[in-house]
Amino acid sequence: MKSLMKYVLLLLSCVAFSASAEEDFGSNISVELSKKLNKKIDISLEEEVRLNQNMGHFDRLASTLGADFKLIKKHLKGGVAYSALLYNETNYCLLNHRAIATLTGSTNAGNFEFSLRARYQATFQDDNYGNTHKVDPKQIVRGKAEVEYEFAKIKLYPYISAEAYYEIAKKDCNRIKYAVGAKKKINRHNSVALGFLFDDKLKSNNYYLQLGYSYKF
Repeated sequence: MKSLMKYVLLLLSCVAFSASAEEDFGSNISVELSKKLNKKIDISLEEEVRLNQNMGHFDRLASTLGADFKLIKKHLKGGVAYSALLYNETNYCLLNHRAIATLTGSTNAGNFEFSLRARYQATFQDDNYGNTHKVDPKQIVRGKAEVEYEFAKIKLYPYISAEAYYEIAKKDCNRIKYAVGAKKKINRHNSVALGFLFDDKLKSNNYYLQLGYSYKF
């Protein structure tokens, strides 16, 4: 657990800033279905639509199938996932395939929950749908730190997080995301989420309104 914390905090210290960055505003809209198979394994299917150019342009559709595994009850879990990513480019659509592996550690202090997540992702480009990657697969390690607070009586969970990206081929941290928002449990099956995300890239700063709906079987 200590080594995971040191690794993620190191990634979070690698922040790239650009004084001449371009800016854009968009939104992420997602729907997730999840099912608990047993006490240790959950599976999920998520569809996400991303809009950019001041929410006037369809940018990406992401379909993700994943599974989470509890390794240490309430404190450590792993996960694997596959994503099909369809990008809306100027003159064509670009299809990518992404393999994902994650390891998440968490702990509670009163109503606060602190979590650290390390994620490895390899994105493979379908050459039949254009060619934009200089390296295929494009491999990235991501480190995320999050703090969540629980209002138990109203089932409301505000959060704040930061996530850094380390691109293996370039050996460089060139992107970091900051997010703030809240999750609301409607009942044992349904929950919604509303948040705001700032995506700080090397050459552009993007702002996203995030809307999510989740249904648990």
